Amino acid sequence: MASSDDDFNKFDTLSDDEYLVLIEKFYEKNANNFAFPHLDLEKKQRLVTELFSRLRSFNSNATHLCLKTIRLLTRDREGLDALTGSSVLEPLQKLAGLECTKVDVNPVDVQNVIEAQKCMSNLIYMSPAVQKFYSVSGVADAITQRIKETTATKLDDGIRFFDMRMLFLLTALNADIRQRVREKFHGLSYLFEIINQIMSSRSEPVAAADSGVTLSNEDIDYLIEILKTLYNLTVDLPNLTHSYAIQEEEEEGHLMRLVSILRELLLCYGPNDEKQMELRNHIINLLTNMPKTCFEELLSPAVLEDENGNDEHNGKNMEAINIILRFLDHRITKAEGTKNAKEALLPVLQLLILMCQSNRTIRKFCRQFILPPLGDEVLNLPTEGQKLRNKLTRMMTNPNSELKTLSAKLLFVLCKESVDRLIKYTGYGNAAGLLYDFGLLGPQHNTNKDQYSSDSDESDTENYKKIRDQYGIDPVTGRVNVKRHEDPTEGWTEERKMVEVDKLIHTLDRAMTQGLIKPMVMDPNGNPIPAESVLQFREANLLAQHPDNLRASESSDDEGDGGQSQANKPT
Repeated sequence: MASSDDDFNKFDTLSDDEYLVLIEKFYEKNANNFAFPHLDLEKKQRLVTELFSRLRSFNSNATHLCLKTIRLLTRDREGLDALTGSSVLEPLQKLAGLECTKVDVNPVDVQNVIEAQKCMSNLIYMSPAVQKFYSVSGVADAITQRIKETTATKLDDGIRFFDMRMLFLLTALNADIRQRVREKFHGLSYLFEIINQIMSSRSEPVAAADSGVTLSNEDIDYLIEILKTLYNLTVDLPNLTHSYAIQEEEEEGHLMRLVSILRELLLCYGPNDEKQMELRNHIINLLTNMPKTCFEELLSPAVLEDENGNDEHNGKNMEAINIILRFLDHRITKAEGTKNAKEALLPVLQLLILMCQSNRTIRKFCRQFILPPLGDEVLNLPTEGQKLRNKLTRMMTNPNSELKTLSAKLLFVLCKESVDRLIKYTGYGNAAGLLYDFGLLGPQHNTNKDQYSSDSDESDTENYKKIRDQYGIDPVTGRVNVKRHEDPTEGWTEERKMVEVDKLIHTLDRAMTQGLIKPMVMDPNGNPIPAESVLQFREANLLAQHPDNLRASESSDDEGDGGQSQANKPT
């Protein structure tokens, strides 16, 4: 379809078949475009109006072509007003089977339902006016109703995916919809059930995963939309304040059940590492909404026959916590020094802090993983190496203040908020920022001592004690005291030393003359003034380094002069 005015003016003179030929050409030409600068608002309105006026008389295939063309136009923010009227939005809602009074729970024309959903998703994302229209017209209610009525039956994968995407968008943008889905339609329960159904349907053992649930790409894409929707539904719960007690027992029960489900989901395998990490990222995001009392659900009783002893601690299976820790390690390795480090790391750091503050078993396991007893590591700086302790210590001096604070706070919590212990693991230089922010640079104390168990976690191995006693540990750097280099001038003759001194004076004088440097000296009143020459600068330094010797010399000179003067006086 060309973009001349004649093409748009002759729409009403074309037969349906001729019109579809033009539409098909337009679609094929623009299928990969996301902007249409040749279509102004008037032309776009004319095209959209004609499409929807003819849509009622078209068969399924022709309708599909028209909806695909509408979807192209919904990609472009320019001229979007042509698509935000009720004459467009209402037919799309009907074609998607999401009329509030007539929800289609068993769509027959699947391809057109999906295309209508895609158009609606794009428009909801792009336009506040569409968001408001679909909020009022009950799209979220209809989607929830369809989820409720098809939980036990098979709904097309594409339809259920875009239903969930629209529900995510609408709940993200409207707090009233979140409350209605949560309370009127009991959305949390139905979403929990969907996750369980997906895991149950994929629970047959697969050789590559030994004995676990392996999810397909489609499963993970759908689960991610569910997790994002659950995040919206839990982000503003009345009692969700990370407090140690939740008043509403029913609400607490729902959230504990959710955390238990998320634990099982963390243990699932993906078709590849990238997809698996993507799923775990959204699980972790959702876990940051959970109250502290619910994190115990991430643990399960240890199985005696379990050969993987690394995931057992205090009679608990810590596999889910281990996965979160390894996720953090992977994310730091991938994001360290990049622009998206904040987005990639903040949620998992925040989650680990919450878990370690609220659950003693989780904290002790995380400490063993991140801050194991020190040994030969003190021979190097805390920032040197690729262990998680080294990576987090490097993050403590990150330019981003949030990353720096959360990384330091996680280590501080693992040290039971003991200043001495934090300095021992990170060095005072790296910890100074956190200690200043928390007002702990003065007398060292533990402000939350009662929050942690009283038993001491010994972190000194025999090897560490031997190194400490033999060399000493520098508290500023966090490593053994480095032996100072020997005097580089040792073995030089006096003549060579004088030559090197002359070179240094000449270089310094030239730099001062050219204005490259401007050394300062103190005047008699103690104020800094520029040195006029190298000689003045040298004398000022000698005075600063040996003031007593210089005063003694001056005193001796004065006494000598006085004695001479006294001798010359007439008797």
